[in-house]
Amino acid sequence: MARGGFHGGGFHSGGHHGGGFHGGGFHGGGFHGGGFGSSFGGGFRSGYYGDSYNGGGYNDGSEEGMGEANFAIKNMLLFVVIGLAFVAEVGVGHIPGMDLVNLTMFIVAMLFFLLGIREFKRTAGVYRLRKAAGPIQVQVWNSDNRNWIPSFSISDKVSWAGKYDKKYRIAFYDQDFGMENVIKVREMMKRTPKIVWMNSFVWLAIGTIGTIGNFFFYELVIPVFENMIMTDIAFTFIDHFIFYLPAAITMLSAIACYVIMKVKDKLLHDCAVRIIEDNNAAYEKMKTEDFIASSLSKRWYHNKCPNCGAGAVKDKRSCTHCGTSLEVEDIDKEPVYSVHRISADAERFAQGVGDDK
Repeated sequence: MARGGFHGGGFHSGGHHGGGFHGGGFHGGGFHGGGFGSSFGGGFRSGYYGDSYNGGGYNDGSEEGMGEANFAIKNMLLFVVIGLAFVAEVGVGHIPGMDLVNLTMFIVAMLFFLLGIREFKRTAGVYRLRKAAGPIQVQVWNSDNRNWIPSFSISDKVSWAGKYDKKYRIAFYDQDFGMENVIKVREMMKRTPKIVWMNSFVWLAIGTIGTIGNFFFYELVIPVFENMIMTDIAFTFIDHFIFYLPAAITMLSAIACYVIMKVKDKLLHDCAVRIIEDNNAAYEKMKTEDFIASSLSKRWYHNKCPNCGAGAVKDKRSCTHCGTSLEVEDIDKEPVYSVHRISADAERFAQGVGDDK
């Protein structure tokens, strides 16, 4: 019958379980023997009582002597020693479910989770867009100062995006363009894989489950394979795979959390550039339409004289041939192609001189 390397002669005999917390670990030579006890004794007592207050502190006349510094240094060294002792315990297999390989995986996972989760606040606004019925008081950004406009940027009154430094800000609360921004970001999210927009804390939850499972997953699963007939090579592979699987899941979840955060930034930056270009184009179009509207009269005139059929001369309110008024009485009854408007200036001028009806 096959026996697991981390289980048969490892976990229970003298590996991760046998001489761990009680044998030669925290109680034997660790916390109680010469580790925590004597370090704390020599650190705290000599630091606080010997050097600081009694030795070189108040009693020797130096209220700010080296005692406090020595106390801090000694206790900092104490925590370093404890950390090294923990790593050493892992290295010799005294902590259940841990060795130096999966300990390294958990350290890597912790670093990636720190990098991924700390950026969550910036893009958290996208998770509220799915239910947004109108402009909402949130924004997404990629900058230390969300109101800072980067150099080499394009911008409108509610958003900005740096062309070269990949910084961006998209606001969803503007009266004119807020809803447009919501719609465009929502469309972009629908076009991209849903996994990209998964909440970062979901990955953290998966990693936490992997971390907790690391301490009992191997013990629960490996007995199933120990009762199977297989080659030593196959069992060795399964043995290692099961032992390192929870740590690998934790590490991969952390890396996914970080990588997806970067992907989100890239997608939102590209979307911000497009949003600003569209908004600026819409704003310029609106200004042009307002200018044209203000430049034209409110009234409509026939393209051809309703009396003699002569073509209308530009900016004239009456026919130059027969003098009949070209003004349309009921615009709803006229086809669009048969009417036009004249400039407001021409109409005002004609009214000022009495026109040439």
